[in-house]
Amino acid sequence: MKKIRILHIQLLPLLSGVQNMMLNLLDGLDQDKYEIFIACRPNGELIQEIENRRYHFIPLYAMEHHLSIKDVLAFIELYRICRRGRFDIIHTHSSKTGFIGRIAARLAGVPKIIHTVHGFSFHPYQPIIPKLFYLFMEAFAAHFCDFMIFVNDSDRIFTENNLLFHGVNTQSIYNGVLIPKKNTEVERFAFLKDRFVIGSSLRFSKQKNIVQTMEAAIIACRRNPHLAFVFIGDGEYYQLCLKMVKTANLADSIFLPGWEKNIQTWLLQFNCFLLYSLWEGLSLSILEAMAVGLPIIASNIQGNNELVSDLNGILVLPGKPEILAEILHGLPERKNEIKNWGENSRKEVLQRFSMKEFIKRYQGIYES
Repeated sequence: MKKIRILHIQLLPLLSGVQNMMLNLLDGLDQDKYEIFIACRPNGELIQEIENRRYHFIPLYAMEHHLSIKDVLAFIELYRICRRGRFDIIHTHSSKTGFIGRIAARLAGVPKIIHTVHGFSFHPYQPIIPKLFYLFMEAFAAHFCDFMIFVNDSDRIFTENNLLFHGVNTQSIYNGVLIPKKNTEVERFAFLKDRFVIGSSLRFSKQKNIVQTMEAAIIACRRNPHLAFVFIGDGEYYQLCLKMVKTANLADSIFLPGWEKNIQTWLLQFNCFLLYSLWEGLSLSILEAMAVGLPIIASNIQGNNELVSDLNGILVLPGKPEILAEILHGLPERKNEIKNWGENSRKEVLQRFSMKEFIKRYQGIYES
């Protein structure tokens, strides 16, 4: 039987939430039924994962992260890939590759085109002109695909109520997450023993609001010496955050170990998970923390508020680091709530974010 040839188009060869969501999906497909191709920029952690799985890798040499005159070359490159590859399905991710990839795929005559919106490229923290520009770009490209999939309900509802997207076929499919076995007897790392550990895994970027998060952590540690913070990840603000911790003389309370591949090992060290981002699609890092039974402290924004409620944590308005610090420093005293929040986090994942259901719904779209 002829295999279904499917190409996923990514931008960056990282292993962040978008790329891991794609790998989770592809790992669940029947390899006897699908022939899998992935296109993205070369030279990154994602490439090793593609090779380990023996998927076909197609490098995108002209694609750049920011808007550029080279985007014309990127379009030509993608058009040729789509034309020559004779793919049955093309599935795009993220805004820029989604815009160029959908148009190139449609003009190349690809039978089925799917785009997953992991959060729109326009957000509340942009000036009005760039915001409108990205809105019109998203709306234009939406008419070049057969299905537009959203990882949360907020963005889908916005799209369905906006005339610019009229006639677009939309669905919400929540990200799935693997549910590890519950492990209550974890040996604490020596430097975290006898501490209440608040942890996070994130990119040190503007979107993740890492600077205000660090401000809140510093204030909380000064008020409560029994706290410890661990921030797993790297990015453009990593060195700045290291400097903030050093200046505050809190290197023995706030730890920045850098990027780690095995996040679950660290999650099991935490008493609570923190993500104070400015905008999100649907945070895979929060889902992973919920899956191991952690209570969640998160910013009250779209996406996060579909994962976190007063049943499993606390939502805090972004831009209020002093309020966040007040909540964080008092967490060790809320033992019963912490226990209940953690149990409810795991229950919520089991009920609503099954990996099996996530794969089943995408496979239904692929084969419809």
